[in-house]
Amino acid sequence: MFDAKLMYDARAVANFFIDRASQKSRPITVMTLLKVLYFAHAWHLAKYEKPLVGQPFEAWKYGPVNRVVYEQMKEMGSRPIDKKLTSFDVESCQFGETQYHFDEELLKFLIDIFDYYAEFHPFSLSQLTHEKGSPWDIVWNEAETRAVPGMVIPDALIIKWFRGGGVGHGWAKREGYST
Repeated sequence: MFDAKLMYDARAVANFFIDRASQKSRPITVMTLLKVLYFAHAWHLAKYEKPLVGQPFEAWKYGPVNRVVYEQMKEMGSRPIDKKLTSFDVESCQFGETQYHFDEELLKFLIDIFDYYAEFHPFSLSQLTHEKGSPWDIVWNEAETRAVPGMVIPDALIIKWFRGGGVGHGWAKREGYST
């Protein structure tokens, strides 16, 4: 079993999804990548009670966004992604492609998440994150009445929503996951 205490760099998980998209001959856009990454993080929280990625998700107009991934991919616009994310390597003192190393259990989890959610249209994924009472909805609407620093979506809200069956789609049922 993988170490569920370990959080991964969002860029590493995103690069895995980019590779998976290539393997499946299924080009993905930045919007799809960001939403699949969010659902992977959310279901990981629900299943293991530990975050998948170390960088937070923020409530943006079209749903949850991981800023570190978005900042490197925004130039792609709505075109299919054709590059990998990078990070600083302290050993070589230069930027390079962010590497990922996952054990078999986490690989299966990420493959299942990607294979399910990547089939949705990007705007359908966005709509799934916008459901009334969802973590995105709570933070987005809270910002109308008070300051929400960084529009960060707390992991506690994500766990509550995904464990509470508030998600109106079938990945958990398809995978035999019960809350």
